[in-house]
Amino acid sequence: MKPTAKQKDMAALFDALAHPRRQMLFNVLQNSGREGLAFHHLMKRTGLTSPTLAFHLKKMQDGRIVRRKVKGVETWLSLNLAPFARFELLSR
Repeated sequence: MKPTAKQKDMAALFDALAHPRRQMLFNVLQNSGREGLAFHHLMKRTGLTSPTLAFHLKKMQDGRIVRRKVKGVETWLSLNLAPFARFELLSR
């Protein structure tokens, strides 16, 4: 038996939060509001280096829980909570 598409999506979501640094990033972005934060502000707030931050954000994007938007020369990042709702993982 093979995993369904929904099971694969759920695994990607869990992988997106499987590391303590990604959980920290989730919390920082959650507290930053709808606009999120620019990449360099996220670096300063978390103390992560650019390569480390980029690696973890990529994992979070793969799980579809982070949105990326380019504004001029800056990259802004914010949370996408839709995957949590899809799997009914949001607290009620």
